[in-house]
Amino acid sequence: MHMSRLNSGQGRYFNLILAQIIFLVSLKLCYANPNCTTLRIPVSATASNEVFPIPTGLDYSNPAAISALIETIIGDGITTYPLVPTTYDGTVVARFCEPEVYIANRSNVVQYFVSGVTENKLYWSGLGYPNGFDGDMYSTIAYASKQGYPTFVIDRIGVGETTPRPDPIVQEQVNLEEAVNHELVMMLKAGTAVPGRTFNRIIYVGHSYGSILGNAQATNHPTDISAFILTGFGVSIIPVAADLPQTAPFPAQLYSTRFAGYQPGYLVTSSEPGRRGYLWGKPGSYDEAIFELDYNQEDVVGLGELLSIGGGLKEAPVSTAPVYIVTGDSDDVFCLAATCGNGPSSPQAQACTLFPKASACGYFIPVGTGHMISLHYSAQQSFQMYHKFLASHGF
Repeated sequence: MHMSRLNSGQGRYFNLILAQIIFLVSLKLCYANPNCTTLRIPVSATASNEVFPIPTGLDYSNPAAISALIETIIGDGITTYPLVPTTYDGTVVARFCEPEVYIANRSNVVQYFVSGVTENKLYWSGLGYPNGFDGDMYSTIAYASKQGYPTFVIDRIGVGETTPRPDPIVQEQVNLEEAVNHELVMMLKAGTAVPGRTFNRIIYVGHSYGSILGNAQATNHPTDISAFILTGFGVSIIPVAADLPQTAPFPAQLYSTRFAGYQPGYLVTSSEPGRRGYLWGKPGSYDEAIFELDYNQEDVVGLGELLSIGGGLKEAPVSTAPVYIVTGDSDDVFCLAATCGNGPSSPQAQACTLFPKASACGYFIPVGTGHMISLHYSAQQSFQMYHKFLASHGF
C-alpha cells in the first residue's frame, strides 16, 4: 500500500495525538487481578495505658456483670484513671495488594484498613479471602483496587493471625493499639513495611473501633495520615454502652474451641439475636446468609478495648487531614435506639466537630443500614461515596 508523506502541520498533529495516547496509557493500565501478599511485620510500640478498677473475683462468664462494668466505666466521663507505660512486641499480620488498575497519581497512595471489634482483616474482603461472600459485592479492598489504590489491611493486636496475643485488659487498649498503628504508618512511609514499596500518603480507613483508633491517631499523631474515612462512627460513646448488654458478652474460651487457651478477658458476642440487633440493623437490609457467616466466624474483643474507647473518641485539635464519615441510619452502636436521624443534628454530622482543623469534613448516611457498613446491601453505594470524596480532594 502506498502512503503519502505527512506535511508539517499533519505531522505536528499526529505527534500531539501520539503523545496523548502514550500519556493516557501510562496513566491507567489494567491488570487481570490485584496482586496480594501476606506480610508478617515485627512491631514494637509503647504507650501509656489506663489502669481500670477491675473488681476482684469478677465473673467473666456473667454477661450482666461484664456489661455493668463496661457501662460504669465508659459511661463515666469524669473519672481519670492512672496511666502506666505499656509495651507490645509482636508480629502484625497484614495483607498488601497492588491494585488491579494502575493509576499513576495513586500508585504511592495506600489505603490502610483497620477493623472493628470481633472482626479481623477478613471484614474488608467480604468475610473471606481470596473470595469474599458473593464475590466482590462486599469487598472494600476490591472496590479500592478497581479505583487504582494499593491496599494494606491488618489484623489488629489480639485478633486474626497477629501474635502474640496481648493481655486483653492491660495491653489491649486504644492508646497502645494507636501506637502500633503509628509505627506501621511510619514503616509504610519509610519503605520497611512492604518490600520495595514506599508510600507518600496514607488514607486511613476504619470501621467502628478501628474508626475510634483513627480518631486517636489524628489526635496523637496529627501528621501521620493524609485523609480519614471513618465508617460506623459517631460523636458519643453513650450509645455504645447503653445497647451493648443485648449482645451478652461472654469469655471466648468458654464459647468456642476456636478460642481455646484465650485469657478470660477476651470476649465474644454470645447472643445471636443480640448481635443482630446491635450490629446489623433492620431486617431486609442485608443478606441473611452473610449475617450467619459473620456470626459463626466472629473474632474477639479485649475487655480493655471496650473500657478504653472514651480515650480515643475525642477532639483532634491539630489534624488538617480531610475526614469522611459513613454511618448507617439504623446504627445501634453510635445512635440510641438505632435511630440516627439525618442532617446537621445527626451523630454523623456532629462527629465532624471532633476534627475542627480538618480541611474538609463530610458524611454519608446510607438508608436502611446498620453498623456493619461493608456487609449491607448498601455497601457498594458506601464504597462509591467515600471514593468520590477522596477523588474530590486530590486522592
